[in-house]
Amino acid sequence: MKRFSLVAAAFIAVVAVSGAEAKEYKAAAKPGDAGYFNVLEEGGFWTVGYTGEPGQSNREIAEYAMRRAGDLAAEQHKEWFAVLTTTNRMVQLGVADDLQMRAGNFMGSSGGANTSAPVSGAPAGNSRNNTGTFGGEAVPNSVLERWEPRKVRQTLLVIELGSGDNASFPGLDHTPEIFPATGAASAPSPKP
Repeated sequence: MKRFSLVAAAFIAVVAVSGAEAKEYKAAAKPGDAGYFNVLEEGGFWTVGYTGEPGQSNREIAEYAMRRAGDLAAEQHKEWFAVLTTTNRMVQLGVADDLQMRAGNFMGSSGGANTSAPVSGAPAGNSRNNTGTFGGEAVPNSVLERWEPRKVRQTLLVIELGSGDNASFPGLDHTPEIFPATGAASAPSPKP
């Protein structure tokens, strides 16, 4: 009976782990959102990045950044891309100065539609959303500044695109890894 219970528990664990779904591979809707982005830098280099969602693994985010680099190379009609530098870091998700994101809906607004706080996040002098628990006065900035925005993982790649067999990278002290324009990463296909 013990053996059956052990086998059943192992089976349930395997099913639970294999049932974990990958997050959707997508473009970032706006700066600071989850998803991929790319920027052409001076000198012809590209910065390609993927900002993850809360709970997304480092590995998946890195795979999605590599996938975007491969897609970008194909979009630019290049055969390969070379990864010059890689950076993995934690960044703020969304707009850090959004009072609604800081405080939630309990401050008297419904979904943040009528929040009367200025862009800086400091409460407005006549804001009825910031009254009540502080004796009818605006919430002190020192209280608001204790809030920390959600942080998520982000992978940034600085890449150079190219075609043909002759690749040179003047000024680099190392030989970068080169990947094909498509199929560069083994990231899962996007959800239908």
